[in-house]
Amino acid sequence: MVGIQRVSWYERWTYACRLFESQRYRAASLILQDLVAAVPRNLDLRMLLARSYYHTAQLSLAEAELRHILGAEPAHPSAHFALARILERQHRRSEAAPHMRVADTMTARDLLALSATPAPAGRRVGQPRRGHRELLRRFAG
Repeated sequence: MVGIQRVSWYERWTYACRLFESQRYRAASLILQDLVAAVPRNLDLRMLLARSYYHTAQLSLAEAELRHILGAEPAHPSAHFALARILERQHRRSEAAPHMRVADTMTARDLLALSATPAPAGRRVGQPRRGHRELLRRFAG
């Protein structure tokens, strides 16, 4: 049997991503916890861990991860949106409102910037980027 020491960081990361994509959020969160402990400054890891916590209703842990992300990168629209959804789910709407406004403002600003630039081939001007559509779908309650 191969021990965890022989598995590379990248292999654990891809395995955690596959678990997350197959909706095995709790298993993914266990692996992601170890990865975040090893690389605490990686915000992508922390975001995926927060989403895993969200999907398994570990809302206080998800909130802590998202607040850490926002402490490191205050202009992270996905983290603001996810934190707003978590706070709403905990019936803390007054705390969620500022984060939702920030996320909406950032997303709207990005969409306005997108409509002001020439569209790449195959995409109409003003059409939202794939990430913006998925952002709303990921955290839809």
